Amino acid sequence: MQHFKQITLTLFFFCVLIFQSIFSQNTFIQVKDSKITYTPDAKGNSVLDFSYCGYKSSEQDIPAVKNVIFVPKQEGDASDIIQRAITYVSQLSPDINGFRGTVLLDKGIFNLYKSLWIQTSGVVLRGSDKHETVLLKHSFDRSALLHIEGVNNLIVKDTFKIESKYIPVNQRTFELSSVTNLKVGDRVKIIRPSTKEWISSIACDVFGGGIGALGWKQGDMDVSWDRTITEINGNQITIDAPLTSAVDSKFGGAKLLKYQWNGRISNAGVENLTMISDYNKQYPKDEDHCWTAVSVENAENCWVRRINFLHFAGNAVILQPTSSQITVQDCIAKEPISEIGGFRRITFYTLGQLNLFQRCYSEDGINDFSAGYCAPGPNAFVQCEAKNALGFSGAIDAWACGLLFDIVNIDGHNLTFKNLGQSKNGAGWRTANSLFWQCSAAEIECYSPAIDAKNRAYGCWAQFSGDGEWAESNNHVQPRSLYYAQLAARLNQDVSTRARILPISTDASS
Repeated sequence: MQHFKQITLTLFFFCVLIFQSIFSQNTFIQVKDSKITYTPDAKGNSVLDFSYCGYKSSEQDIPAVKNVIFVPKQEGDASDIIQRAITYVSQLSPDINGFRGTVLLDKGIFNLYKSLWIQTSGVVLRGSDKHETVLLKHSFDRSALLHIEGVNNLIVKDTFKIESKYIPVNQRTFELSSVTNLKVGDRVKIIRPSTKEWISSIACDVFGGGIGALGWKQGDMDVSWDRTITEINGNQITIDAPLTSAVDSKFGGAKLLKYQWNGRISNAGVENLTMISDYNKQYPKDEDHCWTAVSVENAENCWVRRINFLHFAGNAVILQPTSSQITVQDCIAKEPISEIGGFRRITFYTLGQLNLFQRCYSEDGINDFSAGYCAPGPNAFVQCEAKNALGFSGAIDAWACGLLFDIVNIDGHNLTFKNLGQSKNGAGWRTANSLFWQCSAAEIECYSPAIDAKNRAYGCWAQFSGDGEWAESNNHVQPRSLYYAQLAARLNQDVSTRARILPISTDASS
């Protein structure tokens, strides 16, 4: 018997060594001594560097902007007095860092019957106490309690053809037909068209039944990446953040647009308070109240942090398609009031790119942490948790590429990267080049649309399904957070104090 046990243990450790060898050879990312190595495929595609997400590409902390006006506790409707305080700060001259100042709200309940708007760069709305400063929104409103919103007056100044035959995933450098009138610092859009040939290649033209009515049509799923030129060498340019889908000339290639956007705002934020949507207490699924707490649109390098959200029917935070480099952190959303189903309870939601959600918590949501229609990415959810989830988290609409779910735990439902087919009016493939890293859920569904559009799941705990790339399932992997390991590697500095990753025991257990 003792001899049998020794043989069994030997075989076990031999299998472990074989598995570790397979993991190192057959996956596209390896970590050794906390150093990350990316192994590209035959076309040069590799795992995305997601660390560019967040305020100022997460290269600096969110600042503590000085208070310049105080709003004391109010009786009755406080909408106008708070809005006047925001307008006052908006008219101040910005400092050298682009900040005008903060509106500080007193402790107490501020009743609102109208939405609040921050429409100027450098303005912050702050509560005196996260729990005791309360914005209570009354009346039916499908818009948001607070809009951080600039003006969509983007003007295209010039158009350039991209000459590179193939731009791999995670690439930042490519060739143009000409660089005349381009310079370092120019803001550009890279437009990847959704051609009939590409749609057919991932089987999204007909989802079944021989019926193509709900299939994707040419031009439906064009992707638009918003980037800055950081280097020019001959006709070759380098941009500030990687592309999340491969650009292939046989599927229409791509074009680059130089643009000017004077109406977009930045350096604005809301922090340190509680937002509540009032509702009819006689109807536990009442929907005639405020649906969204914070909406960010036509804005970049802004933030939402240390906010409690209660009773909103739709979103705690929605980052609209024109949002970029927004950080949402240390937020708690609970007790949503709505029907269960449809376009409701999409708690923390991005439709934009380079956005970061970290250390956020949600209860009773339907899609607690999610990306929507053609969100260009990358977008990252880091150390987030959902309790009593009523639906899946992940990509919830078509072709929202470059998603990272890093230490995301979904209690009660799934994490999902897959083809929805005809569901949701023909959503089809929802994502590509996305990654679950050290996540847990009831089930993790990880499917891939194509060889150069891989979805991956590493070190995850759940029931599993899908033909994506899997490694170290039901096991712990290092580093604990891929996002912060990538950020530390890119900045070449210790970012652990900013990360605040909760420790977890990795000892064996029965």
